[in-house]
Amino acid sequence: MRHFFSLLLVSVFLFSCRKSDKQGSTETVRVIDRIEIKKTTTSTGNVLNNKITFEYNNKKEIAKIATFEENVLYYSYTYTYQNNIPVSSRYDFTFGGDPVYEVRYGYVNGRYASYYDTYYDDITNFSYNQQFNQYTNSINGNRFILNEAGDVSVITASGNEYAFAFDQTKKGPLYNVVNKKWIPALWYGLAGLTVVEITTYPVTSLFDDNIAQVNPYTNTFDADGFVTKSIFSVANGSLQYEVTYVYKSI
Repeated sequence: MRHFFSLLLVSVFLFSCRKSDKQGSTETVRVIDRIEIKKTTTSTGNVLNNKITFEYNNKKEIAKIATFEENVLYYSYTYTYQNNIPVSSRYDFTFGGDPVYEVRYGYVNGRYASYYDTYYDDITNFSYNQQFNQYTNSINGNRFILNEAGDVSVITASGNEYAFAFDQTKKGPLYNVVNKKWIPALWYGLAGLTVVEITTYPVTSLFDDNIAQVNPYTNTFDADGFVTKSIFSVANGSLQYEVTYVYKSI
C-alpha cells in the first residue's frame, strides 16, 4: 500500500509539472515589426524616408498600423475586433489637422463592403465583382483586385493600373499574421495608385500599364525565407525604392 501511494504521489507530481509547463509555455511567431521605405527621385537626388510600424494585441492580431514621414507620424489606424474581424478603428490624422476619431468597417457575405468616417459623416462603399475578386471604390472609382492569398494584385486609379506578381515560395511581412486577409483590403481600399508593401508573399515585379513597363524587384531573403529588402524603380526609373522589412517575435 505504501508503495502504491508513493507511485501515486510521483504520478501527480509529474502530471502537475507537465500541466505547469504547458500553461507556462507560449508559442511565439515571427511577424512584421516595421517597414522602412527609402524613396529617391533620381532626377534631383532628393530622398524621402518613410516608415510603417505594426503593433499587436494579445491574440496576435494587428492592433495598430502607423505611417511616418521622416519620423513624423502621418496617420495611423488602431483596430477593434469582434469575432476576429476588424469592425472599427481609431483614425489619427492629427498631422492633417483632424482630431482622432472612429471609422467603421462594414462587411457583406464575409467581404469588405464599406468604410464609414464618423467625423465627416461620410461613407465609402465598395462594390464587388466576384469574377475578378475586384473591389471598386464608390467615391473615386479606384479599384483593387485580391488574389487567392488575399494580396492586392492589381490597383487601378486615375486611368492607370499597377499589377503585381508574387513569389509564393517565400514569405512576406504578413505571412504569420493572424487574420491577415483583412489587412490589405482595409489598408489599400482607400488609396489611389501606390506601391504595395504589406503582403503575405513578397512582390517580384510591378507592371505599369501607363508606360507598358515591367519593373522587376531585387529581393533579399533571410535563412527562414522572409523577405528583408526589396529594391525596384517605377515611373520609367524616375523613382527608386529601397524597402527594408524588420521582424520581431511575439
